[in-house]
Amino acid sequence: MERRSVGAICAAVVWMSSQFLPARADIPIPVDVELVIAADASISMDSEEKWLQHQGFAEAFRHPDVIRAIEGGAMGRIAVTYLEWGGDRRHRIAVPWMLIDGEASAARFARKLEQVRPARIKRGTSISSALLRSHELLAQSGFFGTRRIVNLSSDGVNNKGPDLAHVRAGLVGDGVTINGLPIVYKGLLDGVVDGPEREPDPRTLIDYFERDVIGGPHAFVEPVIALENYASAIRRKLVREIGLPLYANLTGEKRRGTAPD
Repeated sequence: MERRSVGAICAAVVWMSSQFLPARADIPIPVDVELVIAADASISMDSEEKWLQHQGFAEAFRHPDVIRAIEGGAMGRIAVTYLEWGGDRRHRIAVPWMLIDGEASAARFARKLEQVRPARIKRGTSISSALLRSHELLAQSGFFGTRRIVNLSSDGVNNKGPDLAHVRAGLVGDGVTINGLPIVYKGLLDGVVDGPEREPDPRTLIDYFERDVIGGPHAFVEPVIALENYASAIRRKLVREIGLPLYANLTGEKRRGTAPD
């Protein structure tokens, strides 16, 4: 067999193997982004909201804008996992790490997510614990990302688990960016306690996310301001964080949300 043919076969094998998780953890696959989607599945999220969140991410990975953002990176591929979380150390991996490099693999991720029913995880809202678990997943991913991002959604504030400021600083110090998807169309106690609540002020949770949750280079918040806004907010957020180099160049966006000294 000619040497050129052998080289072509080897290249094909390497390409095919890169479509799946690497067999050896000591040989990480390079990607543009390692992305942990950390979705709030706590008791304050009702069934409709969790389904909309679930479906919103599935639809986003089928959307041409998200596909273009993925393919437009230097390597044209990202790694993604979907983590559901609630109270302290209460987590579930709905979709393990997957390599996404185009329409077909993005559709596979969407199908896998749709095949799993949204979890209902009790015992409070522990953003700090969710971030710790996300950090662990990034360390164990088997990929090597130019950027590492946690995309965290929540309809409430941290009320369980380790100190949030300390955890946040640890991720940011390790080069991880934390972006926020605060769900702000309802009050912070809706679904948690019975009885009427005052008209929610969206700025309360947005300010909390901007002050205490997000961090790292170009960290940002994309709020969900209405129930029908779920899918579009998720899509905008993914396009922005996956395609950040192009986005930042176009907008002149500056670094924000860095951890305090």
